[in-house]
Amino acid sequence: MSFLTRRSKRREPQYSDDLRLANYPHPYPDGWYRLLRSKSLRRGEVRYLECLGRALVVWRSEDADEVFAMSAFCPHLGANLAGGRVCKDRIECPFHGWQFTGDGRAARVPYSDTVPTRVATESFPVQEVHGQIFMYHRSGGDPQQAGEEVPYPVPRIPEVDDGTFVYRGHYDAGRSRMHIVEPIENAVDSAHFGHLHNRLTVPWTRFPIPRTAIEYTSRLDFDAARGSYRMPLLVETVFNVGGRRMESTRTKTRVMFTGVGSIMNLRIELPGVGVVEIVQTYLPIAPLDQQVVFHWFAERSVPRLLVRGAVGGWVSQWRNDVRIWEEKAFTAPPMLCRDDGPVMRLRDWYRQFFPASREASRDSSTRSVEPYASAGLPEP
Repeated sequence: MSFLTRRSKRREPQYSDDLRLANYPHPYPDGWYRLLRSKSLRRGEVRYLECLGRALVVWRSEDADEVFAMSAFCPHLGANLAGGRVCKDRIECPFHGWQFTGDGRAARVPYSDTVPTRVATESFPVQEVHGQIFMYHRSGGDPQQAGEEVPYPVPRIPEVDDGTFVYRGHYDAGRSRMHIVEPIENAVDSAHFGHLHNRLTVPWTRFPIPRTAIEYTSRLDFDAARGSYRMPLLVETVFNVGGRRMESTRTKTRVMFTGVGSIMNLRIELPGVGVVEIVQTYLPIAPLDQQVVFHWFAERSVPRLLVRGAVGGWVSQWRNDVRIWEEKAFTAPPMLCRDDGPVMRLRDWYRQFFPASREASRDSSTRSVEPYASAGLPEP
């Protein structure tokens, strides 16, 4: 039923989900999540998705070209709305022909003059940004409704809006057996860069290039993140070839985590060439199952081959992380040494995206979790 079925190639898991999940925080933090490519949902089309502990229908109206997301099962007698049809700006149930607007309200009952006036089913804020469809998900609290106020928007790339950057590619990396906090936890772990990412590889592969290495410096910008929903990571790399540092290869990358990292923007400044921006998204299909997608843009002057090489280099290094993430657990609290990064400071920052109480966590998750205490985070 769901389009989210392709899995990345990986080794058979050695550890059960139950054992690994024992200490992780809530698997579905609040935030924007990418659902689909815009062009994959035509006018009048309905798609069924399972993600974030929910069953959803996502549909595009026939007349105004608007996209809506709502609970998949009809609040009348439970039919799956994905089997229905779009009627202008409404979705019609295949069972009894009830029609619903995009905000979850009943609009027509074909065999009755009485139409319930209250909101019938949960619906979700949706934004289309740069050719992708995003939905805002909140864990716990009152049911959501399309059009409600949300804490922040989907990040836009100004250079895409003004035409300076052009779309250059898309890569569906399949599904990875990991928790959604791993990429942002990884960002604070500066020590692993020199150990896990020190080899230069052929782009899009894990084949090392002989006699080459990568040197890193990195830091999270906590000052810029104070009071914000975004956390910047600043990274500089320089290649070492045959034991010689090649300063001409020094590259600056700014990684911006939105929320816990369901959206990551990576702006790579290629020395003497131009700028490439990668948008990497994570969608939790299950607590330890992430759908990962990359799409990217670049200045018009940057040659396509160099753009693809830069993206492929990032994806190759990301795969090295995935190999670890798919078999690791979450330590709370971790045992740290003096030269480790500010792990607990980062956890204190990203706690804002998790349910505000244990009860909310239990209601909106597929398992019972105490998201702050078990993650080594103080109660709100």
